[in-house]
Amino acid sequence: MSRAARCLLAVLVALAGVVLVPSGASAAERTVTYTVTSRGGVSADLGQFAAVAREALTDPRGWSLGGTLAFEQVGSGSDFDLILASPSVIAAASPGCSAQWSCRVGRSVYINDERWRFGTASWPHSLALYQRYVVQHEVGHWIGIPHTDCPTPGRTAWVMQQQSISLQGCRANLWPVIAEREQAGQRMGVSVGWSAIEGRYRALGQDGGMLGVPVDWEQYSPDGVGAYQNFARPATIYYSPATGAHEIYGAIRGHYGSLGYELGLLGYPTTGERGSPDGVGRYQNFARPGTIYFTPATGAHEIYGAIRGHYGSLAYELGPLGYPITGERSSPDGVGRYQNFSRPGGASIYFTPGTGAHEVYGPIWSRWGETGWELGQLGYPVSGVYAVAGGSRTDFQGGYITLDDATGQTEVVFG
Repeated sequence: MSRAARCLLAVLVALAGVVLVPSGASAAERTVTYTVTSRGGVSADLGQFAAVAREALTDPRGWSLGGTLAFEQVGSGSDFDLILASPSVIAAASPGCSAQWSCRVGRSVYINDERWRFGTASWPHSLALYQRYVVQHEVGHWIGIPHTDCPTPGRTAWVMQQQSISLQGCRANLWPVIAEREQAGQRMGVSVGWSAIEGRYRALGQDGGMLGVPVDWEQYSPDGVGAYQNFARPATIYYSPATGAHEIYGAIRGHYGSLGYELGLLGYPTTGERGSPDGVGRYQNFARPGTIYFTPATGAHEIYGAIRGHYGSLAYELGPLGYPITGERSSPDGVGRYQNFSRPGGASIYFTPGTGAHEVYGPIWSRWGETGWELGQLGYPVSGVYAVAGGSRTDFQGGYITLDDATGQTEVVFG
């Protein structure tokens, strides 16, 4: 599934009103109340306005700060008033307001009816997402956070940037960034319930760390289980309740994408990228369970299931097979599976439900190939390579092959 399709599905989840909490909501430390009214001749539906505002204000990615700041709509006596207003009403509210934009005056948070219905030319996403952004922006002013400019072109804008007017080279964003959430927590006297993705990004040094600046906002995975966020490296942090939050980047991330990201055969990452003990390769583990290995010479390849289990029994990449040079493939007869490895002279692990998983390598591997591999008279291996007097041997369904260590000669015995 393409990244664009994944994003579309995530937006559809949001628009359906499903609010998922990636890492568990924090307990509310303070409750803020607000009213919802309209002023002047407005054309938008006030009920829809109230529903969108409620969703935006209670989403853990927004000013609720992961749940430590609760927002509650009341009939009167509120902390602030959220007002859907006609342009003329907003223009008359304060000398600093304009009929073209939304505006906050004291405890009155005015949302421009025309902007609510039509958005602006600078906003590249849907009107539904713009509506959530404008609520976040103007309520952010009530919290006490001023306007900001685009800090670094190419990254996500701060929600307090005037994105309705210009993105200034930033990417449109509807949720407060980490620094804005920190400011809001300080001003409102509450802690911030960081999401697992935010926590991991902070641990990696945020904008100055290995992932670079964010290039979109934290989004829920289309599977309804986890969440992800993309960064400039390019890189992504994935989260699910079962696996935690882990970053993925480089060639391993590229191969992971070719397999369908978290919706593909490996599932979510369970580790970050790690260096192999030999100092040559890199690897990362996933929920299936499975692993992607990478070296400059072999590229990036996944390994999973019974073949991965047997590979592990042989000491993984430090064992006799080396690194994977293919992913797992189906045998032409439709019965078995196999995967090839980097050992000089050739190496594979073959698997069938009837024979299990077994390695073949070196001169025995080459001689087996001459007989037609698993489609030949010998069939599939039923043992790995094991030592015999003077050499080694591998057993097959239809016989065996021996290797003489002294001469390097192989012998095929059928039957």
